Amino acid sequence: MAVAGWILDKSAAARAADPGILRSLSEVAGRLCICPVGELEQLYSARSARDYDALKSRLEGSFEVLTAPLDLFDRALALQRDLAHHHGMWHRTPTPDLLIAEIALHHGLGIIHVDRDYERIAEIRDLKVRRIVGSHGR
Repeated sequence: MAVAGWILDKSAAARAADPGILRSLSEVAGRLCICPVGELEQLYSARSARDYDALKSRLEGSFEVLTAPLDLFDRALALQRDLAHHHGMWHRTPTPDLLIAEIALHHGLGIIHVDRDYERIAEIRDLKVRRIVGSHGR
């Protein structure tokens, strides 16, 4: 499955200063996007109102911000159910990851990530994922 672009998950965005992650991101073809859920996750890390506003401006200036489908929660609940029925405790995938995966599927995009949760989702959905590794193997 070819994708027109990628949603950058917080797990990768938070490590973007790592030379290995930065190199991997520069090799990615297509556009890099964020979604409202990912934006919320990243803005949570702001240390002040000024930091929040600066981070929001950087995110919106660096990435296309996608919209969420109106039926996002129904989609995420169906995905969680399918994960539970597919393999034991897989329904315990973090809620933001379920939401981000469904936004990516809605827009026909893949997800760039560092953690492994999206690989589980890709086993039961037609989701393109790319796990990138930093300089220290994480």
